[in-house]
Amino acid sequence: MVVCAASALAQTPLAVPVDGEPFAARLTSVDAQGKLGFDVASKPRTLAAADLVSWGQPAELRKGPILVLADGGFLPSAVLGADKAHLSADSARLSTLKLPLDLLAGIIFRLPPYPAELDALLDRVARGQGLTDCLILDNGDEVAGLIETESLGNDKLKIKGNLGPVEVAVRRVVALVFNPALRQQPASQAGAAWIGLSDGTRLLATRLRLEGDSLELTTLSGVKWKAAAKDLVFLMPQTGRAVYLSDIRPDEYRFLPYLETKWPYKTDRNVTGGQLRCGGRLYLKGIGLHSAARLSYRLDQPWSSFQAELGIDDSTDGCGSVGFRIFVDGIQKYISPPIRGGMRPQAISIDLTGAKKLDLVVDYGEAGDVMDHADWLGARLVK
Repeated sequence: MVVCAASALAQTPLAVPVDGEPFAARLTSVDAQGKLGFDVASKPRTLAAADLVSWGQPAELRKGPILVLADGGFLPSAVLGADKAHLSADSARLSTLKLPLDLLAGIIFRLPPYPAELDALLDRVARGQGLTDCLILDNGDEVAGLIETESLGNDKLKIKGNLGPVEVAVRRVVALVFNPALRQQPASQAGAAWIGLSDGTRLLATRLRLEGDSLELTTLSGVKWKAAAKDLVFLMPQTGRAVYLSDIRPDEYRFLPYLETKWPYKTDRNVTGGQLRCGGRLYLKGIGLHSAARLSYRLDQPWSSFQAELGIDDSTDGCGSVGFRIFVDGIQKYISPPIRGGMRPQAISIDLTGAKKLDLVVDYGEAGDVMDHADWLGARLVK
């Protein structure tokens, strides 16, 4: 089954339920109990949040500055100023914000031109720089020290390093990384969901209410924001019946190199470390594998099915060719036709009733292992 086969549905977001076929629909309401209302071909349909894999798709980040949050979220916002505890910013979708500094991993002032470079920079900011703040400059240099937060919003940033205080023009700063030891890491909560807005904003919300033209959300840290309902483009519950393989440690990983290069598997990333993109769409969850490889999972509790979309990552620019195979308790249950770069992802669902072991295999394709960046998109076990 091809998930996005009908071009007529391209402008209508796709809802992917845990059970049944995906359907094109507008999300019209979310109530306090997590019940979702959809408009499907002018007919209403409801679904519990726990029974939804995802609706819509996250938007790419196109314009900076970007506030990178400690919980993995992003906020495209202009920096207005800061004191020792809070940062003020202006978001095109969420209006004026006052954010505690300990919720921030950093700020990206200038976006790199290519998605892979932006992905690497986002990961760099999220990872942090030892136990200090750090400025990443446009010439590749880095200045470590203690940032003077009151200088945020000015033309020059002040940072105190080993050689004393330094002023750096903001136009030269690519990114600011805050000391990771000072970040607040909110504990996950039941009912949390990733939401995405049309400007690339991505937030992990514990409460979401959509009614009429209004969208209200509360983040893990308790911050409350409002946005226009029309700006909501993506919703992915985190604590429903779908459990992602990227959140589970595999029982075994085996890789057979074509020549000498060894490729580790990646969680929620393609094998080169970039975000998962396939068919022109961004995916938050999944596993990146390179041919030829096998990932094995021990199933210690009952599951009804394994679901995923299979494809070659867009980072190959249309190159690459692989075969996907799935084994359940050592018996082959699925073998794909050749999957080539540029093809739309193929959706599969495999019965796991009574199963104890799941093996995911990626085989060499038609050109050896050249650009075989295979993606198991949204790979999940269903309760």
